[in-house]
Amino acid sequence: MVGSLDRAGQKVALVKVDQLLHQVRQGNYLGQNYGRVMRISESDITLREIVQDAAGEWIERSTTLQLQENTK
Repeated sequence: MVGSLDRAGQKVALVKVDQLLHQVRQGNYLGQNYGRVMRISESDITLREIVQDAAGEWIERSTTLQLQENTK
């Protein structure tokens, strides 16, 4: 995550992948583990992912992508 915007009253996160900038909204899917965007704030994106646990069962887990600040 490299930033966020407020467009028409809805938060939009900006995610940079392979030098491309993507707009992500709540409800969109993101990542390799079927992550669904649950919440967008100014500093992070909260995802609900579906992953396999050690026993082979499919479970939901929550994860967060935090704002990456430029260190130049």
